[in-house]
Amino acid sequence: MKKVNFKKLSIVNFLSVGEEPVTVEFTKGLHVITGKNKDKPDRRNAIGKSTIADALYFAIFGETLRELKKDLIPNNLTNGKTHVELDFQLDSPKGKSNYKIIRTLSPSKVFIFKDGVDRTRDSIKNTTAYINRVLSASPSIFQNCVIMTVNNAVPFMAKNKIEKRKFIEDIFGMEVFSTMLTALRNEYNDISREHDTQLTKLEEIEKAYNNYEDQKQRILQTRKEKKEKYLTRQDNNTEEKEKLEKELEEVKEINVRKIKNQISALEEGLKDQDIKIETNLEAVARNKALASTRKENYKKMGTDKEKCPVCLRSIKEHDSDLIAKEKEKLKDSIHEAVEHIKSLSEGLKTLKERKYKFQNVIYDCQNKLSEARLQEQNKNNITQRVDQLDEWQKELKSDLETIQSTETDFDALIIETKQRVDELEKKVKKYR
Repeated sequence: MKKVNFKKLSIVNFLSVGEEPVTVEFTKGLHVITGKNKDKPDRRNAIGKSTIADALYFAIFGETLRELKKDLIPNNLTNGKTHVELDFQLDSPKGKSNYKIIRTLSPSKVFIFKDGVDRTRDSIKNTTAYINRVLSASPSIFQNCVIMTVNNAVPFMAKNKIEKRKFIEDIFGMEVFSTMLTALRNEYNDISREHDTQLTKLEEIEKAYNNYEDQKQRILQTRKEKKEKYLTRQDNNTEEKEKLEKELEEVKEINVRKIKNQISALEEGLKDQDIKIETNLEAVARNKALASTRKENYKKMGTDKEKCPVCLRSIKEHDSDLIAKEKEKLKDSIHEAVEHIKSLSEGLKTLKERKYKFQNVIYDCQNKLSEARLQEQNKNNITQRVDQLDEWQKELKSDLETIQSTETDFDALIIETKQRVDELEKKVKKYR
């Protein structure tokens, strides 16, 4: 058990104490601070009694009993550095030790020495906590057992249950029970929060699980409809492909080159007929011109007068015979020209008929060529359609595989969610 004997308290620039130090020597026993008001001998107020109590409390806890702000603690007349020192002796089972506490303001500092050795911690807060551990006392113990001022001391019987329990624990060092109770309450609160958290998670996961189940049914129905539609498309594509392939087998090959060569030969023959017709027409035109000229000459040949109208020479009998012979010869040449024209016209008719036949054959060949080209285009279209159907079949196969794999993935997600639900239910039951 510890025993504390306060030895000396020194105060400078603290509340009503100015630059001149005030020192209080403590001895064994009860100390009653009364004081004397030199200005008003009949009064004992405002003479510094509370200042001494506050200084002792300030040295240990860094605060005043009246809970003044730190900027109000230094003496407002001197504006000097606040300096409080407290010397005490501690008797414990380990022996006796002498301690000194020095606490200042402006700047705020605190020091503690044990048997002349500096035991100050790394901060004011930690040093104050160390001082409290050394003295094994709390502010409540000091206010009600050590520094019992009129304004701060509360009788034990006037305290409530919690304050009484805390006071007894502080005196007898039984704060472990409060610590255990606090720890138990904290643990209970932590477990309660964890239970609520896990319960909330469980509700969320269960809701997600139910949503997944509903979603699965909707997706399965949609996938079923898609699958049926895809399978129907596959059958239709297969049927159409077989029909197109059959059409391709029935398509007869047409020798386009042969037709083109035939057309070229016919066009050459047609050109030859045109040349012959042109030549024949020119011959007909020449013979017609010749016949016309001979007819004109025949009309002009001969006269019934005694003199020639051209040369004015007298016409003899032998001249008349000669003219008659020439006219006869000219008449024969006219007949010959007319017969030649008839022959040429017959030949021209034959050439035109042959030309017409050439044109008809060329027209038939061109029709065959157009038919062949149309057939080739149709064949290409059928081939492209077959390729397109093959591509669609591949896509449908991929879509069907995707549907199957997606169903598997969704089942795995539901299983995983169900496992999480089971785990959380176990946790929630454990907290209950």
